[in-house]
Amino acid sequence: MGWTNLKRYLDSLDAAGELLRIRRAVDVELEAGCIADRQVKSGGPAILFEKPRLPDGTISEFPLAMNLFGTPERVRRVLGCERVSDVGERLVGLMKPDVGAIAGKPWKGIPLARQALRMAPKRVKKGACQQVVVANPDLTRLPIPRTWPLDGGQTMTLPLVVTRDPSTGEHNMGCYRAQVYGPTECGLHWQMHKHGADHAHASAQAGEAHIPIAICLGGPPELLFSAVSPLPDNLSEYMFASFLSDSRLPLVKARTQDLWVPAEADVVIEGYAVPGERRTEGPFGDHFGIYSLPGEYPVMHVTAITHRSDPVIPMTIVGLPPMEDGFIGEAIGAAFLPVLRFQHRDVVDLHVPLETGFHNLAIIASKQRYPRQARKTCLGLLGAGQMMFTKVAVAVDADHPVHSMGDLLDVLHARVDPAGDLVVLEGMVADTLESAAPWENVHDKLLIDATTLAAADPRLGGSELPRGTSARETPEWRRGKGTPPGVFLEFIGKVRGIDGVTDTTLLRPSMLVVTTSIDDRPSARTGMEAVREPAAWALQVEASRAQRERVFQLMESIWQLDVERHLRFLFITDDDIRLHGSGTNKRLLWQLFVRFDVGRDLHFDPSGTRVAWDATAPIPHPGRAALEAAGQPTSEFDPDLPIRSWPAITLHDQETIARTETSSANDGYDHQPWSPNVTR
Repeated sequence: MGWTNLKRYLDSLDAAGELLRIRRAVDVELEAGCIADRQVKSGGPAILFEKPRLPDGTISEFPLAMNLFGTPERVRRVLGCERVSDVGERLVGLMKPDVGAIAGKPWKGIPLARQALRMAPKRVKKGACQQVVVANPDLTRLPIPRTWPLDGGQTMTLPLVVTRDPSTGEHNMGCYRAQVYGPTECGLHWQMHKHGADHAHASAQAGEAHIPIAICLGGPPELLFSAVSPLPDNLSEYMFASFLSDSRLPLVKARTQDLWVPAEADVVIEGYAVPGERRTEGPFGDHFGIYSLPGEYPVMHVTAITHRSDPVIPMTIVGLPPMEDGFIGEAIGAAFLPVLRFQHRDVVDLHVPLETGFHNLAIIASKQRYPRQARKTCLGLLGAGQMMFTKVAVAVDADHPVHSMGDLLDVLHARVDPAGDLVVLEGMVADTLESAAPWENVHDKLLIDATTLAAADPRLGGSELPRGTSARETPEWRRGKGTPPGVFLEFIGKVRGIDGVTDTTLLRPSMLVVTTSIDDRPSARTGMEAVREPAAWALQVEASRAQRERVFQLMESIWQLDVERHLRFLFITDDDIRLHGSGTNKRLLWQLFVRFDVGRDLHFDPSGTRVAWDATAPIPHPGRAALEAAGQPTSEFDPDLPIRSWPAITLHDQETIARTETSSANDGYDHQPWSPNVTR
C-alpha cells in the first residue's frame, strides 16, 4: 500500500534516521536552498525546516521540507520496492495481457481486472486538503524559496499543476515551476511541449475566458513521481499514482474551479489563467546547472488557498548536478525501461546520466542483428516522450554496461570512426531550457554509433554481403581487427607546449581534452546577455570571433602535430575545470555536454576522420546571416548559427555559504567542504 499522505512518509524517514530537523529560523531566501544543496551533494538526509523565515522577516506557520528524494534509497522508499524496474514490469503486465490464456480460462483475467479497478481514482465529498480555507489567499505567506542569487523571485519547485481538457474533461497533473509575482499571482512555466500547454491551447481555441488551474503542494509522495513520469497518453497521472500505491487515489472537487484535486494534498492553490496573458518568468537556476533564460509565460490568478490542518510544504533545489531531481530522473529511467523495451523491442538498456542534465546524453544499448539496427533504435527513441529532447545519443551493443562512463570511453575509442559513425540530425526538437541551442526549442542532434559491425554491414565485407555488393572502405580496427590507433604520452607533452593550452588530459589513446582561457568569456556568476541592437554588435561580435579563432587555432595546431591522424576526438573547453582534481569526471561530463551545440560546435578535419568538440562557454553572436542582413562585414570566424545569451552557472554567494557553514554544527550535520569542481 502507498503512503497515503506526506506526513506518513516524513515519519518513516524520521524513524529511519533519514530526517534532519532544523529548529532555528532559516531564511527561505538563499539559505534553505544552500543547506539543501550541501546535503544532496553529500548524500545527506531529508530536511525539515521547522521555522522557515519569509522575506519580510516573519516566520511562516508552515514547515518547509527539502531533499525528500535526494538518494536512490529514498526514491525506492517512495516507490515501496527494492528494484525500481519492478514498477515498469508491472505496467507492462497491464499493457500486454495474455489474451489467449484469458480467452480459454477467463478466471485468469480476474487479477488483471482487479488491478485495473484499483487504478481508477475515487471521488470523495471531503478531503484533508480542504480542512482549512484561507480567508485572504496570499502566496507570499507560504515558505517558497528563492534558491539562487540570480533567480527572478521565489519559485515553487515541486508544484503539482492540475489542468483539464475542455472537450473530454480529462485531467493532467504536471510539475511546472511557478514563480510568485505577488499575493494572488504566479507564473506557469509549462513549456509548449507539455500537456498543460495543450490544455491551455485547447481552452483558448474553445473560447473559454478562463483556464481553470490548481497547484497542489505535498500529498502522497507517489504523486510527484507520477507528475514527472513520461506516461502513455491513455494513462493519467491520477491513475498512475493509484497504480504506484496499489489503492485508488481519492479526489475532491476544488472549491472555486471546475477541477478534481488530490484529497490528501497538503496545500491546494486554486485559480485560473487568461488566454493570451503572458508575463516574464525567470531567470531561474535549472537542471542543466545554469540559469534558464527569461521567457514569457502564462499567469495564474489565485482564487482560493486551502490546506490540511498540519501541512508541510515540500520544495526542491535544481542546479549544478548532482541534484535531487537527478535521483528522481534516474529512477524514472529505470522504472520505465521495461515499458520502453515493450514499445521498442530492440532496446536492451538505457542510461541518461544525471551529470549531463539528462537531456544532453543518452546511452542506448540495442540489439544489432542487422546493419544499422542500433541507429534505427536510437531514432525511434528520439521521438519517444521526453527522449525527444536528447542532444547526443550513443548506440552501444546489447551487452554494454550503459551506467559505466569508463566503459563508454572504451567503446568510443575502440569502435567509433568519425568518418562513418557520427550522424548529425539537423533542425530537431530541443528542450526549451537548452540555452546552447541556436534557437529556442530547436537544435541539431548527434547520433554516435559505437556498436560492433553486424555481419552484413558493407563496412565489414565478407561472405555475408549480398551477391554483387562490394564492401565499403573502412579502417581495419573498426572491423574489429587489430588495436585502435592512438597517441602516446610524448604527444601530450607537445600539446602542452602549444600557445593557449592551459591543461590537457588523455581520456583514451584517441581522445584528448584541452582546456584554454578565453578572453572576455561569459562570467560564471553573471553570464553574458546578447546585444540586441545591430548598431551595438561590434564589441561582442569581435569577442565571439576571437573565441572561435582561438578554438580553431588550437584545433589546427593539435591536428598538425597528429601527422598519422590517430587522435580522433579533440575536446576543447574552458579552464574553469580542474582536469586533475576531485570531481573531475563528473564536472567534465557536465561541461562537455551543457556548453556544446551540435550544429555550431562540432568541427571535422578536411579528411572527415577527426572531430573537434568545442565546449567553451559561448560568447553571444547574432550569426553570419544576421550580420549580412544588417549590411555589416563578416569574418571566417563568424558562426553560421546564432549564439544566444549565455546564462550564469548556479553558484551560491559566499556570504550564504559562510552562514550555513557557521550554523552547521548547531543544525545537526557535519560540514562537508565543496568540491572545487562543484563550485568555484
